[in-house]
Amino acid sequence: MKSFYQNWILDYELPLVIHHGHNLTFYAHYHSEIEFIYVESGNILVGVNEEKRLLTQGDMVICCSNDIHYFESKENSQVIILIFKPEMISLSVNWPNDFSFVSPFIPGGNPAFQHIKQLLYDIMQEKENAKPGHSMFIKAGLLELCGTLQRNWPTQSLSRRSRSKLESKRARIQQILSFIEENYQDDLSVEIIATRFQMEPSYFCRTFKSAIGMNFRTYLNTIRVHKAERKLISSDASIMEIALECGFNSIRTFNRVYKELKGCVPSSSRYGVS
Repeated sequence: MKSFYQNWILDYELPLVIHHGHNLTFYAHYHSEIEFIYVESGNILVGVNEEKRLLTQGDMVICCSNDIHYFESKENSQVIILIFKPEMISLSVNWPNDFSFVSPFIPGGNPAFQHIKQLLYDIMQEKENAKPGHSMFIKAGLLELCGTLQRNWPTQSLSRRSRSKLESKRARIQQILSFIEENYQDDLSVEIIATRFQMEPSYFCRTFKSAIGMNFRTYLNTIRVHKAERKLISSDASIMEIALECGFNSIRTFNRVYKELKGCVPSSSRYGVS
């Protein structure tokens, strides 16, 4: 599981990652890199900022710099994930910066899609084969990929005021995620978070679920269980100690929530029992 701010460690000379994934689930996160997700097979639910879609074979989605996004496999699925720093092809760090795509979701039936798909596979092949000059071919492919998308996929111009409003809203969600990440072990509630960020509780709940794809309590429990799982595997602390360290007020609650989210009891994770 990945959450919050994803700090990719990329090669300095060629800051790019291509990953084949099977049945992947990434919880709400964001990063400065541009990310393309292409569905080779199966179904996967993807959310970008406040828009979400169930993608099927042949569909693609683009996540621009600092877009809050998440995805969850709904059945046996295979995806290709391409992640790269926009600076490597001389794009603005926050590209696109004077327009936005009407939607980040690109259906497989789009006329330009076959070319985009081929570019993706060409880039992947260049990365895998690493023949002389491969970095130049990769950079050229990325430029053509972004240029083809900008030319053929609907965009809308953004005024300075509109962009500022969008960035402010996104920044607030990022701050909330950061606060939860840093304080998940404390007694957090909707009221505490809403007060902390000067929001009405009902508005906070709507905004959070729309952006993150799950309600606040489920997200908080997901973070806590993820932290607990790592401690169960890497430390000798008792299960009770780990439960309390991760924000659960009783072993009973910890066991119940852990089983709901992981499908097993905490002791099974510790001893590698499925």
